[in-house]
Amino acid sequence: MKILIALLLTVIYLNINTQTSYAQNNETIAKRIKAMTKENDPEKNVSTMASIIKEYELDSLKNAEVIDEMRGIVALSFLAAYNKQQYEAYIKTIKNKFNQTSYLNMGAEKLFTDKKHMNYAEIIAKRTVDLYDSFKNDPSARPSTFDQDDWNRFMKMAAYPYYETYAEILHANGKDKAALSYEEMALKGQDLDRLDISSAELYAVLLAKGGQDQKAYNLLLKMVGTGKSTPAMIVLLKNLYIKKGGTIAGANSLLASLQQNVDKAYLKEIAKKMLNNVTAPAFTLKDLQGHTVSLASLKGKVVVLDFWATWCFPCISSMPAMEKLTKKHPEVAFLFIDTQEQGADIPAKTHSFIKTHGYDFHVLLDLPEANNPKEFPVATAYKLNGIPTKVVIDKRGNQLFSTAGYSSDAELTNEMEAMIKIAEAQ
Repeated sequence: MKILIALLLTVIYLNINTQTSYAQNNETIAKRIKAMTKENDPEKNVSTMASIIKEYELDSLKNAEVIDEMRGIVALSFLAAYNKQQYEAYIKTIKNKFNQTSYLNMGAEKLFTDKKHMNYAEIIAKRTVDLYDSFKNDPSARPSTFDQDDWNRFMKMAAYPYYETYAEILHANGKDKAALSYEEMALKGQDLDRLDISSAELYAVLLAKGGQDQKAYNLLLKMVGTGKSTPAMIVLLKNLYIKKGGTIAGANSLLASLQQNVDKAYLKEIAKKMLNNVTAPAFTLKDLQGHTVSLASLKGKVVVLDFWATWCFPCISSMPAMEKLTKKHPEVAFLFIDTQEQGADIPAKTHSFIKTHGYDFHVLLDLPEANNPKEFPVATAYKLNGIPTKVVIDKRGNQLFSTAGYSSDAELTNEMEAMIKIAEAQ
């Protein structure tokens, strides 16, 4: 979440401040820059950046923001290869302080996510917040293209990913007192009722470690009670309940009661999203074993379609929760439809992915059309706007729900449980 916000901030900043003197080439340049973000070889990115600057005659002043963006991407690609010297060198070439801060933060967050080089992650996370603090209240730092109110909102938004990245790295490195201080700076002015799950978990853990048990307990009670929790948060809530003098049985009863309320709330909200009189598009696909599977053959069962791809990070993130659902609901036919794959030998690539991750999913292959490699028939039939997308079909073959995206295991599980229950009642 934090790295997505950092990326969004950078995009907003670039859009506002980029000059339009090369507007006719914007789309082509944007595509080439996007390709740089997917390139693993940092030297190739260095070459691509030099080529773009030369071909489009980008000016170091007029086009400084775009050049900054490319330098940031190059820096991150060197960091991915753990070439600290080159990462530092390219970070220093980024002219705008805000852009420099963003790419420092993205670098720190990437190291934290990968759980690699945590001491260095702490160093660059500290540089991120120090640099941000150096200009957040500096009137001269505001570009003329920003009005004051927009700039204030923009800088307030930036505080969250910068401070929290530093807080989570400090916590991982065993420095919880300092971590709590920075986490509270990250959450200052945030609506705690709409707190991101990962932020809530970190804050609750740090509060408990800092001796603020009641504050941690109240936060966890609210999050668990709305279905926005992690297994770690549930364990901590249970432990805090017992620490307050409660029993294990009492803690289990509390958690069961909270989950019942969550189930009722989700059923009520999900029912509002149910489609009416929509026949699920028919399809026949091959699975990884070469067997033919049709939707028609599953009539009489509730069917859940999970549209995914091996390259889709949110799809992969949702799989552990989906695996638990398949085991809990053997009466439901779960079909994991691999779609929007590119390249040669898609079946082999998909089979390798499933085998490597140890999943026992029933995977179907929505292969691209022979005459149009960007067209995937089943994804098109279900009018997907993106993946992951989960589709729930009732026993009569009616499509009741379609939900896209992934935020957390808890929210996905609660949402799918409600959809399955409604589908089984039809």
